[in-house]
Amino acid sequence: MAKILLAEDEGIIRMLLAEVLIEDGHQVIEAGDGQEALALLVPDVDVIVSDMMMPRLGGAEWVTAARSRPGMASVPVILMSALPLPDEVAGFAMAFLQKPFRPTALARTVQHALNRES
Repeated sequence: MAKILLAEDEGIIRMLLAEVLIEDGHQVIEAGDGQEALALLVPDVDVIVSDMMMPRLGGAEWVTAARSRPGMASVPVILMSALPLPDEVAGFAMAFLQKPFRPTALARTVQHALNRES
């Protein structure tokens, strides 16, 4: 079981994605935007999953801040967006999911991230 921080501002999408990850046996910490995600970030997070476009603090900004914290630089990051992934953030994302995607695609991507870390 992995601890996953999921940041998504669309409540229904966040709920659906969290449900898929929980069904796969993961513990999910849910955040409605990047500012909340930073506040909920714990040192033992195994994977970060984040939407790019969110109010208050977007995915690229909050993940950059998170990765600068001690022990967080190697945590795999999966970014999601309806827009193409900007080149400036492609370097710190382990994976990118273009919306819309099937929830099972997230489950596979998280499993791939966890397999890379072990």
